[in-house]
Amino acid sequence: MTQKELIRRFLNLEDEAEEIREAWYLLIETQRAFRDVEARTISRREADNVRRVFLRYMGKHGLKTLDDEANSLKAHEVAIVKGSAEGGSETLKPQNYYDLWLLTDFEELCALWLSEDLKEMNGFPDTIIAFLEAPYLDAHLKERLIERDKARGERILKMILEARPAEVAVHTALVKLYEREDRHAEAEAEYKRMLSMTDNELVWANYGSFLEMRGSYDAAFEAFKKSFEICERIGEGETGLGEMVKSCLSRVERMKNLEGEEATKARAYMEAHWLIDELQEFVQERFEAEIRTAGEEYKKEFGIDTISSEALTDFSNWFLFIRKLDDGRTPGMVYAEEKMLSEALKEKIQGLGKPVKGTFELVKVDPASFKLLVKDVKTEAEYEVRADLPQLKEGLTCAGTLYPWGEFYLTRGTLSVQTGAE
Repeated sequence: MTQKELIRRFLNLEDEAEEIREAWYLLIETQRAFRDVEARTISRREADNVRRVFLRYMGKHGLKTLDDEANSLKAHEVAIVKGSAEGGSETLKPQNYYDLWLLTDFEELCALWLSEDLKEMNGFPDTIIAFLEAPYLDAHLKERLIERDKARGERILKMILEARPAEVAVHTALVKLYEREDRHAEAEAEYKRMLSMTDNELVWANYGSFLEMRGSYDAAFEAFKKSFEICERIGEGETGLGEMVKSCLSRVERMKNLEGEEATKARAYMEAHWLIDELQEFVQERFEAEIRTAGEEYKKEFGIDTISSEALTDFSNWFLFIRKLDDGRTPGMVYAEEKMLSEALKEKIQGLGKPVKGTFELVKVDPASFKLLVKDVKTEAEYEVRADLPQLKEGLTCAGTLYPWGEFYLTRGTLSVQTGAE
């Protein structure tokens, strides 16, 4: 397969005009040239020459690239169109940036992925396994390879596991695909199959998280316990995964011991935490350019030169739930509507845009039920908060922001203990 044929098939360019197809070829050649500059295999001058060829071609044929949300494109999308083409989504045929990245840096992988006879191809399955195992690669890039054609992706992952049943990275990609599609029974079956093949600490930890989200706390506790035992055995009990699993064990043990209203509220808190994490990931993917614009607005509004690491959480919450987009919705509400959440959840997400900011005295702290009772030191108003902050003690004073969520408030990571000097 020639390079042009690979690009044409991988990007589904068969129905595009020849000049558009050629522009995509030249764009990818340009990306490869600048990749080679970073690898120091060609000079910057050589890469600039490649780019000039691309730009001259675009100019000669009246083409332009569109790559922002103002042109009805999502983050990580780019389109090549005639200069007179309208920016409406019905006329654009955008490409996913991650697909361009795959073609630029992983040509052999892309060719394998398109092959009709994978088992006979050189590099199968090692090239795919190495890609999925690579710790330095963006997780979204790996996910995109599978998501381009979910049925094909699933088939290829299963094919690899038939030949190499204990490949952790391939197993992980498959269960994540199942989980994204809410195919929970298949995900659990794959976890059990994998754990019958290997006693891997990461697989046990992931299985524990899967069970916790399903509300199976006893089984989740045992899975996390298995993971931690392996971490200790290999000398990682006090670092990295081991520390994370210890935290999970503590949380799940408390959850499985709760009953009645406290159990219901603690579960609601956990589900809110998971939902907002998913919402945040959705927004980061969708509104990349908008986030940059909002960052400048935030600095101007709050009179700061840079958004410090301490202020990053406040900025994120402001962008998600308070700042409105051009259509009058917050990014949080865009997520809620696109995911077709219930009206009750939409109301809660909308409520996050009305936080309470202040300094609060910790009146009561109950780590067992993830419950805090705090009092605003100025207004003396009391708030029931749900958070997993076992280090906090009664009598301490904290500054931060509380976000309403139904019958209680969330901290969204903004509470900080005040010392006497403060």
